[in-house]
Amino acid sequence: MYSDVFLLATAISGVFALAALRLGLPAALAATAAMLLFLVPGRGTLAVLPYVGEVAVSMDFYKLPFVVTSVILGLLVAFYSPPYLRHLGAPRWYYGVHVLYVLSFVYIILFENLIFVFLALELSIITSFLLIWYFGYGNRRFVALLYFVWAQVGSILFLVGVAISGTPTADVFRAAGVASLLVLLGLLIKMGTAGVHFWLPYAHAEAPTPLSALLSPVHVGLMAYWIWRLKAGAGWPLDALFLYGLVTAVYGSLLVFRETDFKRALADSTVANMGLLVAAAAIRNESISYAATALLFVGHAYAKAALFMLAGLYIVALHTRYIGEARWDRHLLAVSVLGFVALAGLFGINLIGKAYVAAGVPPLLYTAVLAVAALVSTAVYSFYLFNQMYRAGEGKVEYPAEMYAAVLAAAAAPYLLLLVLPLWLA
Repeated sequence: MYSDVFLLATAISGVFALAALRLGLPAALAATAAMLLFLVPGRGTLAVLPYVGEVAVSMDFYKLPFVVTSVILGLLVAFYSPPYLRHLGAPRWYYGVHVLYVLSFVYIILFENLIFVFLALELSIITSFLLIWYFGYGNRRFVALLYFVWAQVGSILFLVGVAISGTPTADVFRAAGVASLLVLLGLLIKMGTAGVHFWLPYAHAEAPTPLSALLSPVHVGLMAYWIWRLKAGAGWPLDALFLYGLVTAVYGSLLVFRETDFKRALADSTVANMGLLVAAAAIRNESISYAATALLFVGHAYAKAALFMLAGLYIVALHTRYIGEARWDRHLLAVSVLGFVALAGLFGINLIGKAYVAAGVPPLLYTAVLAVAALVSTAVYSFYLFNQMYRAGEGKVEYPAEMYAAVLAAAAAPYLLLLVLPLWLA
C-alpha cells in the first residue's frame, strides 16, 4: 500500500535529515534523493482521527510534476550551496533544515487531508523562517518576522476556512460563503498576489540565496495546485479570479522596473508569475487549467531558481547584487540567456504554459486585452532585466564550478522538458 511507501520514504529522509544537521551536504543529498521514493503511484490511509477524518496520502499523474520539480530543485540547490554557505559562514545544520524544507513541499502535495496540508505548510514556514532569521541579509530578523506573520496569516485563514467547511478531505471538499473566501484568501496571501504581496519582496530578496531559489518559485507556487484542486467544490467566481490573476501579472511586472537590486527584482517578478498561475488555475476547462498550471509552475520554478542561483554566484564572486554591476563571460551569458528567455515564456515549456492560459481566456474583449497585457508584460520585464544586468560589460569572473553546474542544469530544464512534453500532455 502507498501508506507503507510514504512511511518508508519519510523515515529514510528523516534519518538522513537528522544526519545532515551534523554531516552536512552528503547526508542532505541522500535525504533529498530518498524523497524520490514518494513518486511510487498509489493511495493509502495513515490513520482515521476524530474530527480530522481520514488522513490519506496519494501520488498520481496530476501531482507528479509538482513533486518531481520540488525534489529535483532541492537536490540542485543543495549541490549548489557549499560555496555560498562558506560565504555566509553558515554551519552544517543549515543542510538539515534545507532537507526538512524540501520535505515540506512533498507533504503539501501528497496529503489529501487539508488539516495535514496545513501542518505541512507549518513545517515549510518554520524551516524557512529559521534560515532567514539566522542567515538572511539586511535587517534579517525583522524580515523573518514579517515573513513569519504573513505566512501564518495565510495558513491560519486556510485552516479556519477548511474547518468551517466541515470537509477536510480534498476529494469531497465543499465550501461556500465565508469558508470558501477564507480558503482562497489564505492561499492568495501565501502566493503573494496583488494586494497581499507586501511581505514577498522583502522575504525573497533578503533570504539566503539558496533559500530564495526554493522559496520564490516552489514554495509559493505550490499554492496554485490547491487552487486548481479545490475550485470545483469551493464555488469561487472563476472569471473574477482569472481577471485578478491577470491584474497581478501586470502589476508584478511593473514592480520590476523600480528595482536596482537583482534579487529584489526577481522577487517582484515572482508576484507577476504568481498572477499567471492564479489565472491558469482559475480556467474553467479542467484539462486546459491543469496543463497551464503544471507547465507554468514547472517552467517558472526552474527558470527562477536558475536566476536566483545566478544572483548568488555573483554575490560570491563579485560581492554585488546590484543590477548593472554584474560582468559576463560566455558561460555566464549562456545561462543568463537560457534563464531569461524561459522566464519570459518565449521558448521552453513556459511558452506552452502561456499558450494554455491564452486558450483559457473567456470570450470577452476586456479580458482578452488584459490577457495580452499580462502575457506580454511578463516577457518585457525579463528583457529589461537582462539588458540592465550587463551594462558593466564583459569581464573575467571566478566562480565555483558546482555553482555554475547547478545554474546551468536549472536553466536548461525548461527546454529539455520539451522532449517529454508529448508524453506529459498525452
